Amino acid sequence: MNEHRFTAEVARHARDAGAAKKLWSSATTSLQERAYTTPKGIVRVKAGWGPLASEEDVVRIDVTVIDENGHLDPRNVPSFVELFFYDAFLLFNIAVPGSFSAAITVSGGEFRVNDLTFDAAPFAAGVSTIVPLAGVAAWYRGGTEQVASTPMQKVLFHLLHIGCGGADEWTLRLRLDACLKELGIREPSLDAAGASVIHPMHDEALDERLDDDAMEPIDRAMARVLTAVQQAAGE
Repeated sequence: MNEHRFTAEVARHARDAGAAKKLWSSATTSLQERAYTTPKGIVRVKAGWGPLASEEDVVRIDVTVIDENGHLDPRNVPSFVELFFYDAFLLFNIAVPGSFSAAITVSGGEFRVNDLTFDAAPFAAGVSTIVPLAGVAAWYRGGTEQVASTPMQKVLFHLLHIGCGGADEWTLRLRLDACLKELGIREPSLDAAGASVIHPMHDEALDERLDDDAMEPIDRAMARVLTAVQQAAGE
């Protein structure tokens, strides 16, 4: 068995501090470890989430990658650190939509871990339902697959792309439209082909025709997608 130790510097912003703090506290037990099956054995990733519940804007979290069979190529260790944080972002924001945005920088290990940036703003689209993180973590098996093979996996991958930040309105429409189709939900107003094309500045001060109404179909679609995922996680 080989162990690889890292320190993650997490700069996060919670839009719902009350629910988020409770969520982060539960992560110390519900999300302290994820196990990944590989052709060469089990790889476990552990994280000490305790500091996340502090008042600090930037916290440091210890992360350990455990290669149970000792066959993992050291060059591939960073991939498991990154995968763990992708999983964590998704699980946090399914349990409490909009609860966890972060810029994550990881140090330690023999090979470099890529910096990660997650934006939960699109997830906070009027979804007030909260589900237990433990239940979401138990439902979401995850894995090392990089190509989605089931409808729900396709939806979750689209949500991850959205959460990686930088998605414009057009891309949001396309990805959420794909999610709705995979879930069998009709939302005709989300059709990207008929949507207005918006300047990347998205500045209402320059054009009064631009207002929050332009985002309503996107927010409504995100709410329906997340509600469907939460319901699946609770079954």
